[in-house]
Amino acid sequence: MIKKVLICFSLIVFLSSFCTAITKSSSNSKENKKVEKTAYYRDLQKARSYYCEGDFAEAEKTLDKIFEVSIDNEKATELRNKILLLKEKESYYKKTLVNDLVVELRRTIKEGNCYEGFLFIKKIEELSPEEPISSFRQRLENEKDLLLYSIEDVSDKHLFLDSIDYFVNEKFEKSSECIYKLYQKYPKFVNYVGMNRYYVLQETNKKRVKDFFNKAVKSFKATRLGEAKDYAELAYNLDPNNLKLRVLLEQINMDIL
Repeated sequence: MIKKVLICFSLIVFLSSFCTAITKSSSNSKENKKVEKTAYYRDLQKARSYYCEGDFAEAEKTLDKIFEVSIDNEKATELRNKILLLKEKESYYKKTLVNDLVVELRRTIKEGNCYEGFLFIKKIEELSPEEPISSFRQRLENEKDLLLYSIEDVSDKHLFLDSIDYFVNEKFEKSSECIYKLYQKYPKFVNYVGMNRYYVLQETNKKRVKDFFNKAVKSFKATRLGEAKDYAELAYNLDPNNLKLRVLLEQINMDIL
């Protein structure tokens, strides 16, 4: 009799432990799913944030983390497809912009304008480092040396080199000051005075473009698409050759449609 009681007691303890284990396992499973869902949502929001900022590389890295646990995730797949399409458009815009800059570079060679020439070379190399423009650079270097040779005063020579350095680095107000000083002693710099004043105006617009661009991205993140498009178009009208702006407008229009 005692033996039977002990067996029944052992069985009850076993069943109780088994049920407790199942309950804990179920609870842990629910908790793990909750954690995974939170992590997925966080990563998707992070990927979209990178996407809105035009940082497609970081957006794709974040999406890859989602695909590791959810290979057919619908929202992540939709965002990845948008990125693939936009990267193609970005590549096309980049080629178009580089071609336009090369045309402008050829013009500066004919005019002997080493200021704009070196600026265009810098922009081309930033967009397309493999572009074959070394011969253009050499011709501009020769033009620069001729101008340098024609300047008698040593301090003026340094002033001339500084003016080019400022111009190429898009510090147009500083380059304008240098060029005007050179013009007062060397009349040949008269053409560069007017040219530089135009770029000073562009430098002022650049600040406005940056402000409009940031507002467009902020509105885009908040899915205020009409407002985002308005800001992006204001910036684009001031700087139509801005690659990031072209892509941003494509992104916004894609979501509007």
